[in-house]
Amino acid sequence: MSRSALSILLFSLLAWTVSNLDQSLFGYAVPGIAAEFGVGLETIGLILSVSFVAAAVLVIFAGLAADRYGRRFTLAAVLAASALFVGLHGYATTPMRLLVLRALAFGLAAGVAPITSVYVAEAAPARHRGLWMGVLQCGYPLGWFLASLLAAPLLLSHGWRSIFLVGFAVVPLALAIAWRLPESDRFARLAAVRARAGGLNFQMLQVLFAKDYRRRSIACMLLFFAFGSAYAGTAFYFPTYFVMVRGYSPSEAAALVGSSNGIAVLGYLLAAVVGEYVWNRRNTYALWCALGAMALLGLMWIPTTHTADLLLFAITGAFFYGSNAVVGALLTDLYPTSIRATAYAVCGSAPLSIGFAFFPAIVPLVVTAVGWQRAFSFAIVPLLLISAVAALWLPNVRSGDDIADT
Repeated sequence: MSRSALSILLFSLLAWTVSNLDQSLFGYAVPGIAAEFGVGLETIGLILSVSFVAAAVLVIFAGLAADRYGRRFTLAAVLAASALFVGLHGYATTPMRLLVLRALAFGLAAGVAPITSVYVAEAAPARHRGLWMGVLQCGYPLGWFLASLLAAPLLLSHGWRSIFLVGFAVVPLALAIAWRLPESDRFARLAAVRARAGGLNFQMLQVLFAKDYRRRSIACMLLFFAFGSAYAGTAFYFPTYFVMVRGYSPSEAAALVGSSNGIAVLGYLLAAVVGEYVWNRRNTYALWCALGAMALLGLMWIPTTHTADLLLFAITGAFFYGSNAVVGALLTDLYPTSIRATAYAVCGSAPLSIGFAFFPAIVPLVVTAVGWQRAFSFAIVPLLLISAVAALWLPNVRSGDDIADT
C-alpha cells in the first residue's frame, strides 16, 4: 500500500462524504421549503426530477472528461462547482430559482460518484479493492449523518435556508484536492492514448454497447435504474415520512434519519467484507438488496416507538443503501482503465440519475393515492428485487483479481 494510494482513498472518501452531505441537505429542508413557498410534494418532486435529468446528462460529460483529462482535476472541478450552487440554495426566492440551482448542484455533483469510484479502484491493492470501495461508499451514510448534525440545530434556530450555506465551505476542499492529490498511476500510463484522442472521445460510448460489453452494459443500466428509482423514492422523503406519518418535528426527523444512517455504516462495511473475502460482489449485492427489501417492509409496518423507528431504519439503511458498498467495485471490475470512468457514468450513474428523475415525482402521487406505507411497500420493494435479478445477469468476476488497463 503506497502513501499516494492511501491519499487517494482518504481524499476520495472525504469528497464523496461532503458531496453527499451537500446534496442530502435538500431532503432535510423539504418540510421548510414546502411551508415557505406554499407548495406540495408534487412540486418538490418536480424539482428533484429536473435535477436528476440534468445529472443524467452532465455525469456522462464528467466521465468522458475523467477518462480524457484525468481523475484529479475533473473531481476538483465538479465538487467545487456543485458545492457553490448548493450554497446558493439559501438565497433562492422562488421555486423556479430553487429548481435551477438544484439542477446545477446535483447535475454537477453526480460526477463525483464515477470519478471517486474509478480513482479508488485504480489505486487500491487488488486483493483489498472491494474493501476500499466499500469504505468509499460509506461516504453516503456519513454524509447524511454529518448533515443531520448540522441540519437539526440550524433548522430549529435559523430555518431551512441556513443549512445550505454549508456548501460554501466545501469549495476550499475541492481546491485542496486539485493541489495535493496525486493522479491515478493507471490513468497516467495511458498518456499516449489520451494525447491521440484530442478532445472528449465520444467513440467510447459506442464501445460500451459493442459485442464485448453489450450484455454487461445493459444489465448494469437496469440494475442502477431500478436501484436509483428505489433510492430516490425513499431517501429524500424519509424525513418527511417521519414528520407526516410518525409525528416527529422536522428537527427530530433530521436527527433520527441522521443517527440511523450513522449506524448503517456497519452494514456498508459488512457488505464490503463479505463481497471481498467471503463470497463475491455480484451475489453479495443481490443478497443485500433482497434483505433491504425485507427490512423496508418491516420499517413500514412494525415500529410503534422511537427506538423501533431508529433501529429498523438503521437495518434498512445497512442492507438497502449498504448494497452500494459492493456495487461500485462490481461495476469497475467489468471495464478497463481506458473507458472505466465513462462506463461508470453511462452504465451506472446516468441510469441511476434517470431513476432519480422519475421516482421523486411518482412517489408523491402514489402516496396521495394509497398512503405512505403502501406506497413504499408496493412501489419500492419490487424495484429492489429487480435490481438484484439484474445483478445476477452480470459476469461472476472473482474478487481479488487485478483490474484490466486496456
